[in-house]
Amino acid sequence: MHDDSIVRLLSTLYAAPAAPRLWSEFLRQLGESCGVDKAALIAHDMSRNHHSIVAGLGDALKESGNEYEEYYWQFDEWTARLPKVGLAGQVHLGEEVWPEPAFLKSVFYNEFLREYGICRLAAVFFPGKQGSFDGISFYRARHEQKFDHEQITLLNTVAPHLKIALQTRRKLAALEGRVSDLETALDAIASALILLDSNQNVIFVNRKARTLLGADNSLYVRKSKLAERDSPESSRLQQLIAKALANPARADRTGGGSMPLYRPGKRPLHILVSPLHATDNPVCTKASVAVFIDDPEENPIVPAEVLRTLFGLTPAETRLALSLLNGHSASETADLGRVSRETVKSQMKALLAKTRSRRQGELIRLLSRLPGIAV
Repeated sequence: MHDDSIVRLLSTLYAAPAAPRLWSEFLRQLGESCGVDKAALIAHDMSRNHHSIVAGLGDALKESGNEYEEYYWQFDEWTARLPKVGLAGQVHLGEEVWPEPAFLKSVFYNEFLREYGICRLAAVFFPGKQGSFDGISFYRARHEQKFDHEQITLLNTVAPHLKIALQTRRKLAALEGRVSDLETALDAIASALILLDSNQNVIFVNRKARTLLGADNSLYVRKSKLAERDSPESSRLQQLIAKALANPARADRTGGGSMPLYRPGKRPLHILVSPLHATDNPVCTKASVAVFIDDPEENPIVPAEVLRTLFGLTPAETRLALSLLNGHSASETADLGRVSRETVKSQMKALLAKTRSRRQGELIRLLSRLPGIAV
């Protein structure tokens, strides 16, 4: 393979450097030029002892991948020594990093590599942050010839392009991780949340909102737009969204607004539309409007353990607090729990004292403001 064709392939990696399929294709073509049929891109995090095969070439790598990631990484002196004795971005041979006599006697070779026909190594590594680095390795069996000068020169020629592509891959992987963490957090909250972009297109629906949209036909997403069923206030939601988009930077957050959405046989949904302020955070650049939806037919979800931890409640006091939070009176709680009203009255007194509430209404307001979780 000519150098210019490799550069063209690397240009594809620059466009989508996080795609394992493209890395596997790159390893295949470069491996052909070097006369090898086994290669791997491995992401190493030495601080966490985490080693992940991002892309591989050859059946041996597919078969051995899980074994390496889960167990044999701890015997891999190639990986342990390479960042210490080698220069980043330059090709190093296995025998330079781990002398062959010691390597051939090792557990790593005799219990693992020999079974898959791996003995010779040509590798280049690129450091990341806090003990992490990416390594690209090409492998040969013991009976195969060593890597020659021309093949090493070819790998060194490609190395600068690899550095750029791998740096981009790391940045994209970190961004994807932040997006995933954010979505997980938004899915955990008890409020239904829908995010819209500047064109009023739905770009995110959290788990609570997905459940609500699937169970209630009052709201739906059609052609990426949030809409309500035909009703006297059919255009009200769109007006609130448009108002929020027209007032993206209001410090008093009066852009948007709130509305009830009426539905047959149930109390109306409570909808709050709020503009989102511009941010430099790459995770949130597209979100312009947040739509919060509360269903008053649902009981608040506050784990009993949260109440016990925050206020030091007994199990009986916790049951009373949850009952009040779910709309029952003290007397109804006594009947439901089959205990005397005097017992509940005593528990109420203790509950008020532990939560520093002066009356029942203040207690319920306090409890209703506790963070809930989605189910």
